[in-house]
Amino acid sequence: MKTLVIHPYDPSTEFLSVIYKDHPEWTVMTDDLSKKTIIEAIKNHDHIIMMGHGSPYGLFDLLNNRLLIDSTYVYLLREKQCTCIWCDADQFVQKYKLKGLYTGMIISELEEAINYCIVADPDDVSESNTMFAHAMSEAIQCTDPVFKFKSLYTLDTPVGEFNKVRVFYE
Repeated sequence: MKTLVIHPYDPSTEFLSVIYKDHPEWTVMTDDLSKKTIIEAIKNHDHIIMMGHGSPYGLFDLLNNRLLIDSTYVYLLREKQCTCIWCDADQFVQKYKLKGLYTGMIISELEEAINYCIVADPDDVSESNTMFAHAMSEAIQCTDPVFKFKSLYTLDTPVGEFNKVRVFYE
């Protein structure tokens, strides 16, 4: 299975690079993210991993202040195994009936914890991010990725409890 990773550069989501760092056989796109380049890359891969910051409308490219992956790519993504790791990806995946592993709202920054009234400090969020990325890197290719993720993401904090129940697979 040919795997494509789309991870627009953003220092605040750099912790997610753990997911693909030990996979030199995967194609990783962090820059040169033009629509044409992305379309061609998606066409040539079976598993599309998209990660970073996002919303129910898709994956953000914050450096260029735009939605990078949005509804215009759905016709291609429906034919692929997808992994969508961004806040509220569940709404995007469910709306467009995509297949694969995906997340709901995930706390990856202290401000997000505050917005959701989750008691946390910067160390809690950092520890969660590290454990989340390592657990996801192990789970991403399993036949039951949610079970694997939850068995590895064992953070017993309010942030951990919030994030643990927001990983899904269809």
